[in-house]
Amino acid sequence: MAKKRNQVQQNVTRTAKTIKDGADAAFDAVQGATEAVESAAMNTVDKTADAINKAADDDKEDESDRPVNTFF
Repeated sequence: MAKKRNQVQQNVTRTAKTIKDGADAAFDAVQGATEAVESAAMNTVDKTADAINKAADDDKEDESDRPVNTFF
């Protein structure tokens, strides 16, 4: 009887380890995807800031070429 109980305990331990390993892999995949999304978002913010700064610099250089705003 003790041998059967020991075998059941080993099976339970192996099953628990398999579940934990699967969960660990899933969490790692989610973390990797989250980091990729974060990186893309931060790059988008940087590119947007660069574009706005470039547009602001271009406006300073070409003020005579800008049309007059007739709405105000």
